Amino acid sequence: MISTLYCVHGWSFDRHFWEGIRPFLPGMSLICSDSGYFGSPFAPPLPEEPYLAVGHSAGVLSLLGRELPGCAGIVSFNGFARFVEGQDFPEGTPTRFLERMRVKVRRAPDTVLTDFRTTCGTAEPWPATPDSQRLSDGLIPLLTEDRRTEAERWGNRLHWLAGMNDPFGAARAMHSASGEMIEGGHLLPLNQPERCAAFIQRALHATH
Repeated sequence: MISTLYCVHGWSFDRHFWEGIRPFLPGMSLICSDSGYFGSPFAPPLPEEPYLAVGHSAGVLSLLGRELPGCAGIVSFNGFARFVEGQDFPEGTPTRFLERMRVKVRRAPDTVLTDFRTTCGTAEPWPATPDSQRLSDGLIPLLTEDRRTEAERWGNRLHWLAGMNDPFGAARAMHSASGEMIEGGHLLPLNQPERCAAFIQRALHATH
C-alpha cells in the first residue's frame, strides 16, 4: 500500500498549504516542496518508494513537466495542463493578463498577492515578506508551458478534482474519466481538506 505523497503547491503559496489536509491522512507521509515565494526554496528528492504526486493549481503543471520515476499517479486539485488561452484552448487566461502580473509583482508584490488571493477566495495573510523576483519567475511556466500531451500520457492515472466555481477556466478544463467536478472554487485543499483527503484515498485505491 502506498503511504507517501509528494506535494507541490501552486503560485503564491508555500509548503504549508498542505497542513490542513494532513490530519485527514493518518499514516501518510507528506513530502512537501516549496517554491521559495516567502523564504528559501525547498526541493526534496523524489521518494525511493512508490508514491503519489499531489499538486495544486500551477503545482500540477510543474509535476506534468517532470520525470517522476516510481510515481503511481498524479492527484490534481484545481490543476491544469495549460494555463493561457490559445486558438485550441479558449478556456485559458489571456496572455496579457499574466504579462501585466509579471511586471507588477516585481514592483508591488503585496498588491498583486492581495488581488490574486481575493480572486481565489481567501484573505489569509502570507507568511513572510514576498520574494518579488521568484513570484515573477513563477509565472513564466504559466505563460509558456503546454503539458496537455503529458497529461494524456498519464491517462486515468491523472486523478483530478476541480471546482465548479473556479475563476480560472483552465482549472475546469480537464475532462478525463478519472476526475470529478464539485461545488467549490480554486482552493479546494484549503476550503475542503477532508473531501480532498478522501479523494486522495480513492486515488490510492485505484492504483492497486
